[in-house]
Amino acid sequence: MFSRESETVEFKKTTSQLKEGIISLCAMLNKHGRGIVYFGVKDDGSIVGQDVGKKTTADISHEIRTNLKPLPEINIEIHNVNDKAVIAVQAEGMDTPYSAYGRYYTRVDDADTYMDSNQLLRFFESKDTTYSKWEEQPSGFSIDTVNEDLLIQYIRAANDAGRMHYIFNNASEALNKLNLITDDGQLNNAGHYLFGNDGPVLLKEVMYPTDDRREFADLKQYRGNILECIQEGMRYIENNIRYSARIDGLHRTEMPEIPIRAIREIIVNSFAHCRYQKGDSNAITITRSRVTIYNPGGLLHGTEPRDFASGRIGSKIRNPLIASVLFKNGMIDAFGTGFDRTFKECAENGVEYSYRNDEFGFTFTFTRKHVEANRTIPSDSKSLANDTDKIIMDLISKDQYITTTELAKTLGVSRPTIARHIKSLTEHGVLERVGSRKSGYWAIRH
Repeated sequence: MFSRESETVEFKKTTSQLKEGIISLCAMLNKHGRGIVYFGVKDDGSIVGQDVGKKTTADISHEIRTNLKPLPEINIEIHNVNDKAVIAVQAEGMDTPYSAYGRYYTRVDDADTYMDSNQLLRFFESKDTTYSKWEEQPSGFSIDTVNEDLLIQYIRAANDAGRMHYIFNNASEALNKLNLITDDGQLNNAGHYLFGNDGPVLLKEVMYPTDDRREFADLKQYRGNILECIQEGMRYIENNIRYSARIDGLHRTEMPEIPIRAIREIIVNSFAHCRYQKGDSNAITITRSRVTIYNPGGLLHGTEPRDFASGRIGSKIRNPLIASVLFKNGMIDAFGTGFDRTFKECAENGVEYSYRNDEFGFTFTFTRKHVEANRTIPSDSKSLANDTDKIIMDLISKDQYITTTELAKTLGVSRPTIARHIKSLTEHGVLERVGSRKSGYWAIRH
């Protein structure tokens, strides 16, 4: 018979409780940097044994490697106790905080408890790889400068994500819950950059019709807070990438050339790790064959995205307070796992990517697909009055940069004829010219 469970020892009757066992390992690692789970042992310490097959230990190892991040040192042994098999899974590591299945836990006596926001924040603040002191400094702005509507939306999203349990009462109380105000009641820097309504963050957005970037088709300088800039960055890319259509039964599904979830992961990462105190700006650049997302912060201490994706190291947070707030409303699923999800999304969708991390910042580039169709052609007979309209829309759907001269040559008609059809299509709202006549492109609307 085994001794009792403790803050470093957990018993599980069978490996059908493997998920719960991994959560216990996560909790023990966060509390003590080590822990052991025995499978085949009841809660009272009595031995019932565990069936062991050819793949049992391999399945345990795979489940741990997939769902315990970052990956600690793991040792799996099978013991024979009173002619009954007991599997001992031991973990050791100090790269806290550890997450299990995207959530964070700590150990209290023999119980696993969900880690609250203050505990999680203290983990990051205790690391020497953060710049949390800047976040906590007074911003000079009062609570009156907060975008309260956005704050209310945020609280709702955090509650829906199950990471807050708080009903909004007033801005001061909500910001205090998020550790975003100073002792004298003003916003700290993190609070100002997250919820300020005076546009504390600059996002530069530019689109070029070609890869040589000699002339731009669109140029924007958007000012907002971090949450607003994340939303704006997502809108800008989603509105300017190509889509193909797939028909599933009676339903039509638009397929983006770059997975939206992958874009979201990189944009959120960009603002979570940005170096704000120097006044630098994030930037999104779209060319004919690439979408590039840049932030001036860079990854800390020479780390690489592959290090985080593989689980070899935990997340190194530049702005732990900002990252903690983004975690609560679900923008960050689990620290250090965003690159892993991005790489998998790209691999599953055949999207190539590259990245660069240097003294100037971190740049992530998606390679755009050359899809056959930009958007499917509207079937409204009033919009497409004749076969010429349909042919023009079909050609544009295949090449959004096609010129009126090329259209006229392909159709064997004059340029004025093409111009009349283009005018009709734009007036009916199914076609729009984005950018200048010389360097812009066509966008099909629905």
